[in-house]
Amino acid sequence: MVMANNHHKDGKVYEVKMARTLGPVSIVFIGIGSLIGGGIFSLLGPAAGLVGPGLFIAMLLGSFVAFLNLQMYVALGTTFPEAGGGYLWVRKGLGNFQGFLAGWLSWFAHAAACGVYALSFGYYAAQVLRLLGIDGFVSFGLSTEKIAALVMIFIFGYVNWRGAKTTGSAGNYVTAGLLVILALYAFFGIKHMMGMPDPLMNFQPFLPNGWMGILAATSFLYIAFEGSEIQVQAGEETKNPAHDIKVGLFTSWAIVSLIYAFISIILIGATPADGGYVWNVLATFKEGAIVESARAFMPFGALLLLVGGLLANLAALNSTIFSSSHVVFALARDKNIWTRFSQIHTKNLTPHLAVIISVMLISLMVIVLPLFDVASAASLLFVLLFLQLNIAGILIHFKYPYTKWNYKVPLFPYIPILATIIYILLAFTMLNVNPVAWVVTIFWTLVGLINYFSYSQNQSREHFEHEIVYEETLRVVPKTGRRILLPISPDTTISELKDLSSIAFSVASQYNAELIAVKVHVVPNALHLLDGASMVHDQHLFEHLRDWMQEYNRKNADEADINLHSISMVARDTVDALLDVVKMEFIDLIIASWDGYTKTNDVVFGGKIDRILRECKTDLIVVKNPRPITSIVLAEEYHASNPYLPLAGEIIRAIKKDFAPKMKLVSVLQTDGTKGVVPTPDRLLASLKIDKNAFGEIKFIRSDSILTAIIKEVKQEDVDLVVINACSPKFLREVTIGKTTEMLAKHLDTSVMIIRGHQRIAEAMFEKILKKIK
Repeated sequence: MVMANNHHKDGKVYEVKMARTLGPVSIVFIGIGSLIGGGIFSLLGPAAGLVGPGLFIAMLLGSFVAFLNLQMYVALGTTFPEAGGGYLWVRKGLGNFQGFLAGWLSWFAHAAACGVYALSFGYYAAQVLRLLGIDGFVSFGLSTEKIAALVMIFIFGYVNWRGAKTTGSAGNYVTAGLLVILALYAFFGIKHMMGMPDPLMNFQPFLPNGWMGILAATSFLYIAFEGSEIQVQAGEETKNPAHDIKVGLFTSWAIVSLIYAFISIILIGATPADGGYVWNVLATFKEGAIVESARAFMPFGALLLLVGGLLANLAALNSTIFSSSHVVFALARDKNIWTRFSQIHTKNLTPHLAVIISVMLISLMVIVLPLFDVASAASLLFVLLFLQLNIAGILIHFKYPYTKWNYKVPLFPYIPILATIIYILLAFTMLNVNPVAWVVTIFWTLVGLINYFSYSQNQSREHFEHEIVYEETLRVVPKTGRRILLPISPDTTISELKDLSSIAFSVASQYNAELIAVKVHVVPNALHLLDGASMVHDQHLFEHLRDWMQEYNRKNADEADINLHSISMVARDTVDALLDVVKMEFIDLIIASWDGYTKTNDVVFGGKIDRILRECKTDLIVVKNPRPITSIVLAEEYHASNPYLPLAGEIIRAIKKDFAPKMKLVSVLQTDGTKGVVPTPDRLLASLKIDKNAFGEIKFIRSDSILTAIIKEVKQEDVDLVVINACSPKFLREVTIGKTTEMLAKHLDTSVMIIRGHQRIAEAMFEKILKKIK
């Protein structure tokens, strides 16, 4: 909900936005700077020890997986450019809880990555001091390496505190110098290999640890491919996100992939092994592997590569502090952590408190943890984040059918599915590489869960209540029975509302339920939410509802005593507001109206009801063109094992009690496979729990098309209401109501009621298994 995007000051509301100062060149350099530091100057030595001479294969595999992941990042980053990146998209696709976990893991992942680069910088700085003849020192129990790391964390923390424009300019110069040094290393390395009697002598045996070595090195090195997450963090500060993010992500990926391949080949091929295996030699060099390699064949190689290591880790430090603070900003803006962290500096227009808390977390890791464990944890956390993001990206495509995508993922959804499978494989591989990474991840997750359940949920409650601009009879009380939500569309007439509410009263009476009516007023982005309060004029609607309810209670004094609560809200998005009500008020059933046919492809009822259909774990009744009920046709496929039949029976019994309509049951048998079948209504009636005498007529029809048969039958009758069930949930199709039901809803001219329970895949499968056992 968008009130989390606003701060209050002197009674006014100010929307939280950051300055748009970054262009495509800055996005490219942010990505290259963050990628090169981890991939070449920090972790190549340990990675070579895991895989052997096939190091470049691990790099290529990592680049391939990163390219798959990049498709989703480009699509989401250009379409939803906000500070917070992957965290916000996971929340959009998988819900608030999964979104919070993604943001919490993303924060620690970026902080851990920054810790890796800081420790690696400290190593290079200490080597430079020793090269200059300055002995190392220890202060407050810390080594020279850690002192140097902390100093640079504070310096770049200040740079990020000052603003993104300064951040981008500083990082661009650092990255440009780094690329020059790597070009020199590649030139002299190739020249040295060409002068060797056997240029491939260091590549034997090629894969001493087999293909598992490749997976191990890829999982350990995956921190080197997290630049896309850092780049999209800048989406809210990018001048033209639709163009700049796409150019920046693809360009930096292509450049860095080529650099990785060449440098890893040269590192193996040109480094002297002194009679041993080159990968073991490189593993002993750790962060300094590329420095020791350059010492052997490059003029002033050690000095230049030490400078390169300093520059590479400085660029990565800069980028990861930037991204880490932006994740904190997004988490705080959404009230998932202390909201003060979302404050924007009035002069620098930066999330200054988010920068400070991120610098503190990074500094703590640098002081306490060794580089190998921090790097392993960071890689695992990014793998888990990207795993969540690809799943969320698939769901976002289905949840928001009206979205105009600035980039469409090719071969969707197969590419994100493939990426998801590979990420699962890499996550499990990390158990063999370094189990400490999983221990750290689990510990941080537990800390996050404590925060979520002790703070975030309470903030959500307060946030929800703050957005209620007008309340007539709302009472936030412990739930004692079922609760029914009645959303009121802005276009609903008094007549339609009366007919819809009469159905809601009958169902509420059947369940002895509370009824909550909600009217949402959408406020344009140009206005503040509190300005939208002047748009609220709902009292007459709620008075009508209350009068109708009291009349219903009087007529049914012996059986009914319905409680009606009403809420009027202002929000940026109708469905987001309704989903908050569903969550906060523990809604069991939604009764919504629908005005008819929609021509948009892949859209059933329209954007609003389709999202509710997909995202709500509640029973749902959708009524097309509500009107007074004097006759009902219940249409079903014969012998269909539909889990929603019991719910349909409850609703029909409620309507029958109050309206006493003429009722007809129409059951359609598919022609194929039903020859010789003698139809009987017993199974349907048993599931509905309705006596056959309740129906004036029970009719069986054989037809090639269930759709055609029902439409033809209904058109022959003078029917007020046709009741149909959503189809049984199926794998990857549980969010829809079924093609036949969709077409009936769209093409029947009469009033139509579609009933769908909240049963999901696992519940349906479990129920089927139980039936087979019995």
